[in-house]
This record gives sequence, structure tokens and C-alpha cells, in this order.
Amino acid sequence: ALTEPLATAGVSLDSLLGAIEERLIRRALAEAKDNRTHAARLLGLGRDRLRYRLKAHGLAGDDTTEARDE
Repeated sequence: ALTEPLATAGVSLDSLLGAIEERLIRRALAEAKDNRTHAARLLGLGRDRLRYRLKAHGLAGDDTTEARDE
């Protein structure tokens, strides 16, 4: 929990930011009905940057939905 001192909480900034980013990406994809181009726009990212972030979070899956995006 964030009410504990950071040294004992076992929390790192990278892990927290990564978790927040993943939740935002999942939410944008849900709102965009899995259209990655639309999700990228919702997040203020380019499509290629979103694809990079999806891979970084292990959310890339297959790229069959890419054809729908264009």
C-alpha cells in the first residue's frame, strides 16, 4: 500500500507506472472495440507507439486486428 514507507512497501516507480499504463491501454482498447488506431488516438499516441507499448506489456497478441484498423 502507498501509505507505508516506500522502503518497506516493495513498490517501484517503474512497476507502478507500468501497471497504470497497461490499465489505460486496456481501457482504451475496450472503448475503441479493439481498434488499435482509435485506441492510440484516445491515448494521444501514434499507432506504432501503441503497438510498441502493447508488445512491452505482452498485450500484442496476433496482428490480425491491424487489417481492420486501416
